[in-house]
Parts: sequence; structure tokens; C-alpha cells
Amino acid sequence: MNLEPAQTIPDLQAVIEHAILNAERSLQTTIGPSSLGTGCDRCLITELAGLKPAEERAPWLPTIGNAVHEWLEAAVVRHLMTSGTDRYIPEGRVLVGHVDGQPIHGNSDLFDVHTGTVVDYKVTGTTTLRKCRSKGPSITYQRQAHLYGKGWEDMGFTVNSVAIWFLPRNGFTIDNGFLWQVPYDRANAEATLARANALAAGIRAIGAEQVLASAAPHTGDEFSCPTADEAPKTPDAFLGIG
Repeated sequence: MNLEPAQTIPDLQAVIEHAILNAERSLQTTIGPSSLGTGCDRCLITELAGLKPAEERAPWLPTIGNAVHEWLEAAVVRHLMTSGTDRYIPEGRVLVGHVDGQPIHGNSDLFDVHTGTVVDYKVTGTTTLRKCRSKGPSITYQRQAHLYGKGWEDMGFTVNSVAIWFLPRNGFTIDNGFLWQVPYDRANAEATLARANALAAGIRAIGAEQVLASAAPHTGDEFSCPTADEAPKTPDAFLGIG
């Protein structure tokens, strides 16, 4: 088959974008810990009700983050194998709780058994790093970390602290990142679940449109907050809460 050289990159891009849009994370329809604690009520209602629009364009920045997560997991696994230590559990599958009777699972980036610390990696750009240094992580990230802590604790581990390690996407060394670490707070995780359950119950009782009608506007602070030209799609059925 003879093709024009100019066709190389467009065809390769199509392969890459197809892989991104068909990756497990992209195809996930059930809500996970990363969305459960979102600081925007409308975003959470939208996701609980299955109104979240499907990705139409391949998201590149999350793909970079996923690739870095996979590299970090491999690096820790190699360390475990060569050192013989049992200190770290990378990419542990945990059950953080239930929403509307449905189990909510997530992959916790790393748990340090020896210190009882949950570690969540975030690969971020310069603007986000600057914001985190001045104001700390978003409430969404904080809630996610405590949810993972609850998941590990429910499996019988002692959890003492949760850490969010912001890794620099544009930095030359890892030292250009930022670490946020606080004592683990189970009450934080339980409040996050209670909020989601209350919204899910409202959706079941009166419908998503009525619940959205009483909700505050989008905060505009979340990646899930839509732009002005985006509108939620009407679902055939609820996705993510059974």
C-alpha cells in the first residue's frame, strides 16, 4: 500500500486518540472517589444522574497523568521486588463506601504500610501548583484522599495520614512539586458519602431536573464544570448509582 508521507501523522494521531477514548478510565460509567467529593454540587448531581456527556475529543492532559501514574507504579513494584520490603502497596483497589446502595471502588495510588499514609499523585501544571502552594488543594482532592483513607482503614490497615503529592508536569526535577499532608479524618470521608447519598436519594425521589433546579450554579472550579456551550445530555437510565 502506497500512501502519501503527509498521511503518517494524521493516521497515527487517529490511532492514539482512539486508544485514549477507549481506555478503561475513559469508558468508566460508574462514579469513583475522584468525582464523589467534587466541590461543585451540580457536577456531582450531573454525574450521579448519568447526565455527564461522553468525551468527544481525546483528553491529552489526563493521558499524560495516567502515563506518569503507570510509570510510578512500575518504579515502586521494581523497588519492592529488588529490596524485599513490604512497605508500599501501589495501586491498591479499595472500597470507599456505598452510594444509593452501590459500592464505590477506586484505585488508591499508594499506601505506605509502615507509616499508615495514603499517597495520591497529581500531575499538575504551573498554575495549579502555584494555587496549591498558596491555598492548598481543592476540596475535591482533599475529600478524595480521605475517602481512600477510609477504604484502607475498612480493610484493616491503620491509617494515620493522607498525602497529595503534586508532581510538576513542566518542572525539570521532582523537587519542583508540592506536598500536602494532613492527619487522616474518617469523618471527612463519611460526610462526603452522606452528601452523595442525599443527592442520589433526591434524584430517585423527584428526578435529576428537580434536584438540579434547587442546586447552586456551577462553581467553575472543577474540570467537570461545563463551558457555556456545553449542555448535559438526557440519560436513558441512571449511570453510576445503579
